[in-house]
Amino acid sequence: MHAGHRLQTAATMLAIILVACSPTRLDFPGDTPDAAAILDRPVDADVGAPVTDCVSDRECSGVGMVCNLELGRCVSCNTQRDCAGDLLCLRNTCKAVTRCTSSVTCPGQVCSPSLGYCVDCDADHDCPATQRCADSLCVDRPTPCASDRECSAMRMVCNTALAHCVACNVDVDCGAGRYCAPTNVCARQTCTPGRSVCQGEFQLSACDARGARSEVVDCPSGQRCQDGRCEAMADASADATVAADVAGATDATEATDTSGGADVAVGMDTPAELDVPTPVDALAVDLPDVAPPRDVFDGGTDLGTPTDLGGPVDAGTPPVDTGTGCGGFTTCAGRCVNLLTDAANCGACGSACTSGMACAAGHCSPSNDARASARVITLGAAETTATGTTAGATHDGPMVPCGCTSGANVWFRFTLTQREVVYLDTGGSALDTSLLITDSSGVAVPAQSFAGNNNLGLCNDDSGCGSGTDFTSSVNSRTAGVLGAGTWYVAVGGCGTGAFTLRVQHLPTTLGANFFDGRLAADSTTSSTLVGSNRIAGTCGGVASGEDVRWFVTCGARQQFFSLCASDGGSFARRTGSVSFDPAMYIRSALTGSESACNDDGGTMGGTNCRGTGDTSGAYGSRLNNVTTARGLHALIVDERSGGAGMQYTLRYIIR
Repeated sequence: MHAGHRLQTAATMLAIILVACSPTRLDFPGDTPDAAAILDRPVDADVGAPVTDCVSDRECSGVGMVCNLELGRCVSCNTQRDCAGDLLCLRNTCKAVTRCTSSVTCPGQVCSPSLGYCVDCDADHDCPATQRCADSLCVDRPTPCASDRECSAMRMVCNTALAHCVACNVDVDCGAGRYCAPTNVCARQTCTPGRSVCQGEFQLSACDARGARSEVVDCPSGQRCQDGRCEAMADASADATVAADVAGATDATEATDTSGGADVAVGMDTPAELDVPTPVDALAVDLPDVAPPRDVFDGGTDLGTPTDLGGPVDAGTPPVDTGTGCGGFTTCAGRCVNLLTDAANCGACGSACTSGMACAAGHCSPSNDARASARVITLGAAETTATGTTAGATHDGPMVPCGCTSGANVWFRFTLTQREVVYLDTGGSALDTSLLITDSSGVAVPAQSFAGNNNLGLCNDDSGCGSGTDFTSSVNSRTAGVLGAGTWYVAVGGCGTGAFTLRVQHLPTTLGANFFDGRLAADSTTSSTLVGSNRIAGTCGGVASGEDVRWFVTCGARQQFFSLCASDGGSFARRTGSVSFDPAMYIRSALTGSESACNDDGGTMGGTNCRGTGDTSGAYGSRLNNVTTARGLHALIVDERSGGAGMQYTLRYIIR
């Protein structure tokens, strides 16, 4: 094909692609009626607040708001730093709160001992039976279901694993311009699925197939970004010697030199007939997936024959240097390597990265430096431990309000098959660490006040545990929260860089018959009634009724206190009608995956009045007095031994 014809055809194709990929406004359908309830937080609780679609804070700044990327709506706040003064960010709204130490000072509300201010609820039992407590507010319980048919009238679908209606299970359940987030809510796309754009000359920003996030990647060595793709850079000297396809051209070997000078060099057209090579590389119009650079280049593979007119040369595995060069790569010990990505020759020949490190941009960095290359953690029944380092790492991921989270970090990921409480810490690490958690699309986990963490990403800088068992410093980090089924990502960062140890513990919310999301903390009481059928039991009994399960975390080597005894401020119904109840309490440790303490009758643990109401014949109230717990996550279970479901009780607890 003639070079001019080729140029015209390529330009036409490029124009078609640019039109097809030009930005257009997407009309997104409204949220499903119960989407806010599923998220446990509304778009904005302010009466009269404008409902504005957004994909960045820029669309919201004009009305004094910020963008919630998961909902694609403007809200008053996403994190505490979005609120001024003493206002707190509650369910995406900056609100004034009443500080408290007792519910006596909270008319119409209750005092949350873990938060230190008045809230609408601190646990499910503070709400009507048709509602549950989420982020300290009573919200309607999700509609139970076993089939999509029960949810379709609400424009929802049934999640059979959760047994209730949700906005979505898969992306196709959402309208155009949205994808299904791990929280089963249709989230607005933040970029055009599959679209790639250049970020400077040597970087490419690629949107994932769902439109959830974009990731910036470096072009492989010897390539630059043009028109949304990485392509081999043209070799000017080679282009100058490529024979032009010109009709009627006379080869220099056939021309007669009438001036008496030397013949024109073999293979070169006469200057008057030489056509300017068409820059085909700059007009490439198809947009294939960008292949990641290979870490190690094995010798012996031929690069292949370059195409006419400076076409792209395969930038994959370099060949063995045969004395004719490496085609833009570097010769190290007779082998062609890419010094930007070769772990055995990183930045220079013979400069090898140590185990667990990879070569990126000519520097050795941890192999899990980027979120996309997060190291997999497989959770077991007991605690799971991983070690790593941030030395040589860079920073990526969302910005969150905790200290030291904007420095160098590395990534881990784990998968849950069901809803669970997950606890992480860096106890014993010499590095001043930080922790944050994102979902599978890289969005920071929303704050969970019910879990004692008001920070976006459930981030934590300093654990506050001091130097004790398993914690060597107060700058070790720890965090915990309730996460649904799916894959979750953890970033370990810190003030400075260095080695660390990451520990992970977990407890399924299906551990007992009734699981309370709210974390137990400080010194307080909570009341409930045992319902349902038996799922677990302690070594001291508890098979007649369903169990109530509550969770708490400790720094380790500290004594905890739980009691149903009247002398401690607790209580239980010993007799209701003709039914007699005999409670039991026990603790399960997520560190070991087993029971750590159990008590039937509180008198054996120092209780002075453990008699229940309705019958004074015996001291059957349970008491766990000054039980020393290990570092990490624990479950406190209130159970019943003989009467079955229906026992009312008040639990007094002190968490240290």
